[in-house]
Amino acid sequence: MPSWTFLLVSLSALWWAFQAVRLVRAAGSLPRVADMPRETRPAWPRLSIVIPARNEATHLADAVQTRLAEGYPQLELVIVDDRSDDDTGAIADRLAAGDRRLAVVHVDALPDGWLGKVHAMQQGLARASGEWVLFSDADIHLAPGTLERVVAWAEREGVDHVAALPSVTARLTLEPVLAGFFRMLTTLLRLPAIADPRSDVAAGSGAFNLVRRSALDRSPGLEWLKMEIADDFALGVMLKRSGARQAMVVGGRFVTLEFYPSYRVLVRSLERTGANVSAPVVVAVIALLVALELGWLVGFTEPGPATWLALATYVVAAATQFGASRWLGVPRWPALLPGVAIIPLGWTLVRSALLAWRRGGVVWRDTFYSTAVVRAGMRLGRRQPKMGSSRSS
Repeated sequence: MPSWTFLLVSLSALWWAFQAVRLVRAAGSLPRVADMPRETRPAWPRLSIVIPARNEATHLADAVQTRLAEGYPQLELVIVDDRSDDDTGAIADRLAAGDRRLAVVHVDALPDGWLGKVHAMQQGLARASGEWVLFSDADIHLAPGTLERVVAWAEREGVDHVAALPSVTARLTLEPVLAGFFRMLTTLLRLPAIADPRSDVAAGSGAFNLVRRSALDRSPGLEWLKMEIADDFALGVMLKRSGARQAMVVGGRFVTLEFYPSYRVLVRSLERTGANVSAPVVVAVIALLVALELGWLVGFTEPGPATWLALATYVVAAATQFGASRWLGVPRWPALLPGVAIIPLGWTLVRSALLAWRRGGVVWRDTFYSTAVVRAGMRLGRRQPKMGSSRSS
C-alpha cells in the first residue's frame, strides 16, 4: 500500500500537471495587445478613462501623464478624487488646469450603502461622455498606442468588454508573491471560456476594464454592484450576464503597474476580502492549497518512488511557473521556488477572514463596513434584473 507521503506527492503532482495544461490552453487562446495592429482611421469613437483615486498622490501625476501622452485621438480623462486626505485632489486639479481633456470630480462624502471605490466609479461614469469607457486604477501606466490598438480590435471583433492582464513589477522581496499570485490567477480561472458567450465564466481587471457604453447601459449598472468588494471582477460578471461579448487579453508592456510597495501594504489592502467569506472555509481552502502547492516537498523525506515523483513534480512546477511568468511579463526567477508564494498569500487571506470575523466587518478606504451590510449588498450570487429593466438597487 502506498505511504501517505507518496499519496500526498501524487496529489501535488496531479495539481501541477493540471495547472500546466490550463496554462498552455490559456497562452494559446488569449489575444495579446502586442499582436493588435495600430490602425489609422479617419475618425475614432470618443473614449473616457475613469480613474477613481484615493490618497494616490505618489502615483497619480506620472500615471495620468502616460495616459495623456498615450496618443488616442478622442480622449477624455475623468479623475475622481474620493475623499483623499493627501494631495491627490490638488494634483488632479493642477493636471486638469493644464489639459482640457482632463476633468476632476471631488467626492466629499460617501452615501450609505455604497463602497467607496464603486461610488467613485459611478461618479466618474456620470461625468464621462465617451462611447467607450475605461475603468482603470490610479497607478496604471499605458504605453503609446495602447488604446488605439485595443479599441480597433474590439470594434473589429464585436467585443463589448475587454479586460487586460497587466505586466507588473515589484520589489525583490515581493516578486515570489507576485509571480505566484498571477500564475494561480491564470490557471484557476478558465480564461479561454471568458470569450465564449455560451459560458458563464467571466472576468474583469482593475488595471484595465474597457467597456462599450451601450453594453453598460444594457446592464443593471454600477449601482447594482455598489457593495461588491471585488468590483473589477463583479463588473465583468454583470456585463456578461447582460449579454455583453467579453474578452480577456494580455496587456504585456502596454499595460503596466507596480505591485504593492511592501508586504505590509499588501496585507492591509487585502483585509477587505474577509467580509464576504467564511473564516473556516478560508482556512480549509488555504490548507488544501498549501498541501497541493507544496506537497511534493515531502517526497524528498522518503527515499524511493516518492523522491523521484517529487523531483519530477518540481520540474513540472518550475516550468509552469516560469512559463506563466514569461507569458504575463512578471519576474521569472521565482520559478526556482514554485509554490512558495502560497504561504504569504494564504496567511494574508486567512488573516483577513479572521480579522473580519473578530471585528464584525472590514475597514476599506478608511470606512468601516459590517459583514452583515456587505453580504446583504452583494449581488453576484443573485439573479440580475432583465436587460433593459430599471437600474434601481
